[in-house]
Amino acid sequence: MRKKKAYPLNGKNVFGLSTMGWMNQGASSFMTSMFMLYLTDYSGIGAMAATLGTVLLLVGRVIDAVDDPLQGWIMDRTKPGKWGKYKPYIFLSIAITAISLLALYCLPSAVTKNPVLTTIYVLFFYIAYDVGTSFFAANPLMQTMSPDTNIRAKLTVYPRVFGMFVSIPFAFVLQIITAVDAGVGNMHDSFAIVTAAIVIPVALISFLGIACVKEGSFGETSTGEEDKISIRDIIMMFKTNKAMLVSKGSAIFSGFVWTLIFATSTYYIKYRFCADLTTGEVDSAKFGLYTMIVGMLQMLPLMLGAVVGPMIVRKFGDAMKACKVFNWLQAGGLLIMFVLNMFGVFAAPGMAGPVLYFILLAFVMLIVGCGFVPGSVIGMECMDYGFWKTGKQSNAIVESVGKFIEKAQTALSSALVGVLLVAVGYVVDSKTDTYIGDLSALPGMLNSFMVISALLPAILTIIANIILHFYPINSEVRSQMTKELEERRNAQ
Repeated sequence: MRKKKAYPLNGKNVFGLSTMGWMNQGASSFMTSMFMLYLTDYSGIGAMAATLGTVLLLVGRVIDAVDDPLQGWIMDRTKPGKWGKYKPYIFLSIAITAISLLALYCLPSAVTKNPVLTTIYVLFFYIAYDVGTSFFAANPLMQTMSPDTNIRAKLTVYPRVFGMFVSIPFAFVLQIITAVDAGVGNMHDSFAIVTAAIVIPVALISFLGIACVKEGSFGETSTGEEDKISIRDIIMMFKTNKAMLVSKGSAIFSGFVWTLIFATSTYYIKYRFCADLTTGEVDSAKFGLYTMIVGMLQMLPLMLGAVVGPMIVRKFGDAMKACKVFNWLQAGGLLIMFVLNMFGVFAAPGMAGPVLYFILLAFVMLIVGCGFVPGSVIGMECMDYGFWKTGKQSNAIVESVGKFIEKAQTALSSALVGVLLVAVGYVVDSKTDTYIGDLSALPGMLNSFMVISALLPAILTIIANIILHFYPINSEVRSQMTKELEERRNAQ
């Protein structure tokens, strides 16, 4: 008879961890690859879309600079209740994220007729989306389940692998929209219909998932008022948690690989491989197929990377060593992409260009995927380090720093695209999906996209690796930290 696995690797908990993040993961994928494209091409806003999107993304980051740490502070100060400390906030996150996503991608035509109303509407729900994602405290939740590095590595794999299933509908979204539009005859309305059909069931599955999760108690101390983290403690954390500062400082640069590629890839393949640059007419069927391929490249390499992630951690014996190797590989793949575009390889007639582009994109995404588990383990190790140095749990605040960086990277990447689109006077008919701006600007726009999506992130990744050399935790420090934290728990 097969022995049941003990908590936290028991079936119910693993199922919950695997599905609770579907809404958050799907929304992140959708916003990274589709938000600016939706505003400029399908929302019906018109010529102001690129400018609105760019300003909106930058304003959102200013708000996040205050809001994300504040939300982390609120979560860390929360007294653990019947459902735990972080679990109720994940419920809230799922609800806010789903409602905001529906509002943004089902933009009412009546709203778009008034520029002021459009700006207020989009700004409100975009900020609401940001607030919702900031309450998704997955890593702090998993950190409470076990202090063991190998168990933590396994816990991060399940959400990554099974979470990829939610990427399937988002990978096919433009193809689905094109098929629906054959009957609807309006790309704006078709986008709204498909968005609702995907988001609602995904949100319901996420609610079921978090309901199945049992929060742990690792890292908890007494719950008296004197043990709650204060603003002074937050300041002290930034002074003492060198591991977090180095890890997040590196992530500021390396994290741009994902966001810059997928903020630009939909535009790049649309006009490099699917459009007639002399007329602006787009082959919608081919564009739908190619965006599906891009979506699969978001999903399959990352899934494979997550599966081999724990093995990679064991092979290297140190998650930090693995991250450094992957960063060098990422930079190499991105530089090759830039050089091939510079020499016109991707623009060659036939299928050679698209095939080479997708192969290199798959390679880079595989490396990004392989780095996910080591990166997550390092993130939880930074939480341990902060608790070791201060004696107070600040998991959500550490996580909020990472979330702010991720959202800032997504916004800045899309903002770069927005600035470029504004510069070329980018305008698309939202019903027919035909480019109606200055056609002579398209070739230069495509080359600029490759600078943004390949050369720039390659340089930033190299900088990230230099920063990682200052990471303070080695095997000796790790052993001492683990021993002393265990002694504290036994003493309570």
